[in-house]
Amino acid sequence: MHSRISRLLGVGLVLISGSAMAEWTWTPETGRLVNLDRMPKETPELQVEFARGLLVGKEYEKAFNETDKFIKFYPDTDWSDDNQKLRGDIRLADGEYTKAADEYQLVITGYPDSPLYDSVIQQQYVVGDTLYSEGQKRVEKVDNASSWNIYRKLRFNKYRPLKKAIEVYTMVIDNQPFTDTAAEAQYKVGLCHFTRGEYLESAFEYRRVLEDYGQSEWVQEALFGLTQAYDHASRPAEYDQAPSQLTIDTINQYKRQYPSDTRIAEMDGVVDKLNSRIAEQHLSTAKHYEKRGHKLAARMSYERVVEEYANTPAAEDAQKWLAKNPPQNTALPTFLRSTAAEG
Repeated sequence: MHSRISRLLGVGLVLISGSAMAEWTWTPETGRLVNLDRMPKETPELQVEFARGLLVGKEYEKAFNETDKFIKFYPDTDWSDDNQKLRGDIRLADGEYTKAADEYQLVITGYPDSPLYDSVIQQQYVVGDTLYSEGQKRVEKVDNASSWNIYRKLRFNKYRPLKKAIEVYTMVIDNQPFTDTAAEAQYKVGLCHFTRGEYLESAFEYRRVLEDYGQSEWVQEALFGLTQAYDHASRPAEYDQAPSQLTIDTINQYKRQYPSDTRIAEMDGVVDKLNSRIAEQHLSTAKHYEKRGHKLAARMSYERVVEEYANTPAAEDAQKWLAKNPPQNTALPTFLRSTAAEG
């Protein structure tokens, strides 16, 4: 029995010894055993290139661990900014988009004089675009869910990628303000808010493109986006129609600046819809005055509908009332004459 136990212990010691020898090696330079798996390559450059090779081979976890090793053994060396950017590249390749943006931001904040500055911002922009694309797909998937299970699973996180995209685009704007890249990022912040159904926030961000990047190629798209944001923020006829009028004014501005745009026909349809809505509200006002016995005020409101919104259904109703309620002369001169006589 004792001899059997001894043999088992001997085998165990050999296995432990073999395992230990695989991990630890005696180095005359240090005069001690060293775990080679925990040691970096001989130079900072070799360490970065080794990690990059793992990235190319899609060994993302190992690659990131090697960048950790760089930070531990080669802090504040000439290759530190490369290593930090590589951390972002690894996160991006591994689909960790927000973490990638944060790693890139550490290049900006930690190495402001790095020659990698511009390329890092471009990578952040790629992250923002990727998140925006994912956000669009998620919104479409939720809105067109083929089953309750899919809808229930995604509905609470429906807009999360778009929120993250806004955060990343904002990084780009803050890192390189008043540049073409920032102008595009600013426009896409508005686009993200619009896709999230945040129309007032979207309009605010589009206006920033017009105000801060007036010479940018993104002005036209921002102005078009502004018309859409105002349109979606407008309300039915029983509510205040100031947003509707603002939409019409913005569309008219767009038509003046870009008269050959193919989307103008679509915009004209929006104007017709909103004019009908505003006319309907004025018609309701006229009926309110009529009900209360304020004939002159009612006539003025009916005439306004006919004169300013002639091609709307409300104008037809107003015209019928005017035809049944003479005199035919306009209300405003009548009102002015009556007030002058009273004076």
